[in-house]
Amino acid sequence: MLFLSMLTAQNRAVLKGIATNLKDLVFVGKEGVTDNVITQVNDNLFAHELIKIKVQRSVNDEIKQIANTLAEKCDAEVVSIIGSKILLYKYTSKPKFNHLI
Repeated sequence: MLFLSMLTAQNRAVLKGIATNLKDLVFVGKEGVTDNVITQVNDNLFAHELIKIKVQRSVNDEIKQIANTLAEKCDAEVVSIIGSKILLYKYTSKPKFNHLI
């Protein structure tokens, strides 16, 4: 599925800068994108807006495919993919949250 990104180049740059200090919050193992992984991603996106995901080397799927699947299922946007790391963003509806962008 192809969809237009709501993030501007400037937004992406800001989020990438913030992400340098983030730890990996979700790990995708050899089973790939499971219901449990999707739940973890959704929960962390709600809590933080921006999360870093580590894809283990044992995963057979391409990282771009995993990133797009997670973004689609979690209604989020892929900010970047570097090596085995995926950066996802989703505006949170959490009350009194200090939004990143």
